[in-house]
Amino acid sequence: MVAAKIQLLMAIGVALSVVQAGPVDNSNGGNRPVLNNKAICTTQECVVTAAGILNDMDHSADPCQDFNQFTCGGFDENNEIPSGLGRIGYIELLRKANNRIIRSIVDVSHGKSPKPAPGDVASQANLKKLQDLFASCMDEPSILKSGRKPLVDSLQIITQSLPASDAPASKAILSKALGQMMKSGVQYSPLMQLTVEAAVDDPLANEIIVYEYGLGLDLPADYKNAELVRKYTELASMMFQIALGEEDVVNRAQPLTEKDVEKKWVDVTKEVVGFESELAGIRTPTDELYDPSQYNNPRTVEQLNGLTPSMIDWSILLPEALPAGVNYTRPIIATSLPFLTKLDALLQKTPARTLQHYFSWVAIQKIGTHLATPYSQPLDDLYTARTGTPIDAQAERWKSCASAVEATLGQMAGHYYVEEAFKGKSREEVIKLIDNIILSYEKTFPTLSWLDKITREGALKKLKAIVKTVGYSTVYPDVASSVSLEEFYKGFTVESGDYIGNRLRHASWAYEKSFEKLDMRTDRLTMDYMFPSHVNAYFHSSFNTINFPAGILQGVFFGVNYPEYVNYGGIGVVAGHEIGWWTNETSQAFKDKSQCFVEQYGNFTVLGPDGKQHNLNGQLTLGENLADNGGLKMAFKIWQSRFKSDSYGRK
Repeated sequence: MVAAKIQLLMAIGVALSVVQAGPVDNSNGGNRPVLNNKAICTTQECVVTAAGILNDMDHSADPCQDFNQFTCGGFDENNEIPSGLGRIGYIELLRKANNRIIRSIVDVSHGKSPKPAPGDVASQANLKKLQDLFASCMDEPSILKSGRKPLVDSLQIITQSLPASDAPASKAILSKALGQMMKSGVQYSPLMQLTVEAAVDDPLANEIIVYEYGLGLDLPADYKNAELVRKYTELASMMFQIALGEEDVVNRAQPLTEKDVEKKWVDVTKEVVGFESELAGIRTPTDELYDPSQYNNPRTVEQLNGLTPSMIDWSILLPEALPAGVNYTRPIIATSLPFLTKLDALLQKTPARTLQHYFSWVAIQKIGTHLATPYSQPLDDLYTARTGTPIDAQAERWKSCASAVEATLGQMAGHYYVEEAFKGKSREEVIKLIDNIILSYEKTFPTLSWLDKITREGALKKLKAIVKTVGYSTVYPDVASSVSLEEFYKGFTVESGDYIGNRLRHASWAYEKSFEKLDMRTDRLTMDYMFPSHVNAYFHSSFNTINFPAGILQGVFFGVNYPEYVNYGGIGVVAGHEIGWWTNETSQAFKDKSQCFVEQYGNFTVLGPDGKQHNLNGQLTLGENLADNGGLKMAFKIWQSRFKSDSYGRK
């Protein structure tokens, strides 16, 4: 997927293309700009684009000494990182612009909402659902009035399903409670996560996969950061006090502080963080999880029980976790067998009381973020501690509410987003560009001496079979069809005065919806990993599809009336990145060739919060690094080929 560094790669791609390109115009009588005509392109799009490129550059910098400063120095000088963000670039700017478009769709008071055609009942219903959800988010008085009750109600269910005890929980009780929580609306699974994904041996079929899960901090290594753990413990104890303390914090004259937390909640939090630290200690290293030969472990229920004989009964857990009516009898994919064995050992020595508190903390983290500010403030502070990015307390409410609509009804909102922002021949032009990038890779493969004949033929076959999904999904659901969207979301009920209930209902609906795919053959034209307004892209290796939401096919990345060299320097680099996302398991020769990338990026350092320089993990980032470099190379190569073949205005 597109990383933040794509901004730099795109800038380099544009700069390289501009350096080599001649002027362009539309005088060839066609609809596309000619690559090298004597006339100069003076359309509004060209003028604005050229000005943007020039403003983003630092013309005083020597590109041979500091190419980053040469291409991006002007942008850095003219843009500050705004409050609430950890970085600023064209990805963030485009997301901001797209968020405004979503608002224009869902905010009735803004006066720009689309008008369904007369008699289009499905579109009318869809717009109402979108607008009711947005209105419920904007209704801060009702959210404040609901107080902490939605969270307390969920915690009561947890304490009833997993009674506290100084002894370990019984296998039957724990298995049932774990399954129930996986299926609930807390949006977060403790210990493990069940998902439905493409089968490795038959990508058009789907299977259940079990992932390691359940840490409150982002990475296992974070639990070795003493200051972060201290802050985590402090803020978690405040949330326990807010959720379960005798006093409702909204009635306090002053905000809750660490000194106000009762000792029992401090002790509870220390138990939870101690358990999470042990859970982090048994997690599989991330780079090992990228190895298909390691994570593809099909196991029957009986075999899974053999891995967790003392504490988890999968014949109890699965019926509790699976939605009603789902009868799954095929093997389950366990991404890490050692983790399950170690988890069983950890649970054997963990009191049921600790697990009850841990399960409660999982719910607090997710439900608490939807509560009014007096109840959620410690979680905002925790986000800042984890990411180093403060929450923008002054941000207008509509921004987070528009994002909430996108997160819950993204395909439905995408229908109207596409009508507004992805018009004309944009889709066709992007497909042509992707086809050219693929052709560039196809011509390159025969020149790679380290590829043996079988591997080369297989790579070419896979390359030619790539399916391109551009703009939006046309199946499951068909974003262009209001009827399809209404049917897709019909199980998700939205109430205009119940924002927290809406979020919990959506979490439960989304979980159940994912299991529908178990009995369906996958249509490769679906784009269910992203919504149309997303500023991102991805290559689905199992489906062999490249996917570009309409959200990234905007601004500096792509314009249907831009000169080709700009589009190749922008979205062409992204396309090359996604197509070139190799795994490091292709062959031993590939491993040998890629080792230089591992060493190069492994020597890069970043300044950590501890004031020390830390090396990047070149092995962990290998796939992204290869994709970045290959994408830039291929985009420039195919544009050069088109430039050299253009006969207009050649001297």
